[in-house]
Amino acid sequence: MSAAVNSRKAGRLGASLLVLALVLTTRLPAEDQVERRGGAPVRGDVAEINRTEIVVKARSNQRDYHIPANEIDRIHWQGERPQLSQIRIEERNGQFDKAIAGYEAALKDSTSPNLTTDLEFLIARATASRALANEENYDEAIKRLEKFRTAHSDSFRYFEALKLLARLYMAKPDVEKANATMKLLLEAPWTDFRMDADILQAQVALANGKVDAALGPIENVLRVKPSSPGEQSRRYEALLLKATCLQKESKFPEAIEVLSGILDQAAEDDTKTLAETCVRLGDSYQAAGRTKEAILSYLRVDILFPKEKTQHAEALYYLSRLFAQDGKPDKSADAQARLQQAYPRSQWTAKLSVSPK
Repeated sequence: MSAAVNSRKAGRLGASLLVLALVLTTRLPAEDQVERRGGAPVRGDVAEINRTEIVVKARSNQRDYHIPANEIDRIHWQGERPQLSQIRIEERNGQFDKAIAGYEAALKDSTSPNLTTDLEFLIARATASRALANEENYDEAIKRLEKFRTAHSDSFRYFEALKLLARLYMAKPDVEKANATMKLLLEAPWTDFRMDADILQAQVALANGKVDAALGPIENVLRVKPSSPGEQSRRYEALLLKATCLQKESKFPEAIEVLSGILDQAAEDDTKTLAETCVRLGDSYQAAGRTKEAILSYLRVDILFPKEKTQHAEALYYLSRLFAQDGKPDKSADAQARLQQAYPRSQWTAKLSVSPK
């Protein structure tokens, strides 16, 4: 073999080794990086963790940064693989099966205690989100979260785990355990989490048919002047609950006014709030005998927010009923077929067999 060929091979090998070295150096972050909601990232070493904050010691100035747990969006841990960033995006996009598989693979590969604990939570959170979206397998999600909050009671994820648990117990439904979990959530020191606790308390009251008992916690939330996106989101949730109370009291014009106000104010990217508002608006129009306006409200969910699965399934169910009442059997059959195909295990699909056409 000629010297020139050997030289070219050696050059290619050297280039390959350089690329590999660069890959290896980018695989493992040199510092922890805390991504904050509405704030700049903080880099350094996580020196302390408890259920209300983490402390990051910056290497550049040796300063300690105390970051409240409710401000933490995510942490890129030292030693984590770069693929985790994509897996987190998949979870945010609702690709829960893919995200769970990715988190589980990362967990097997983890050698960092902090990363391991966080991955256990991320698996539990994605499992809970999947259960809430698909309206099934609540017990599996509850088991994972109960295990996490028991084993890691000092984790900065503790109160977030409680919030998810309360929602799962409400969805199951297990009102007694939802109520007990909500009381633990009241121990959180932050306004947005206390607003969550009031919202859950109102939901528990409504689940028991106690409209008057729901109004107090709702007003507690509405008295807060929102100072963050999280607090604004809780305000919308409280307004939706207020509209539900008005509906139950047959005050449909008032409910419609509240719901129309949310549609005017909510951001375009807050699709969950907008979808839920359109469904509740459809309910109000339907109860008031305004069938065509109800259809239009449910259609907005079908056309604009089909990725909001819980609300989409409910909208399709009511469209299948209302189109039939409005003399449009073909559209009724189409909505029913799409509901059965897209959400075969949804409670709304189950209701088709017992609902009058």
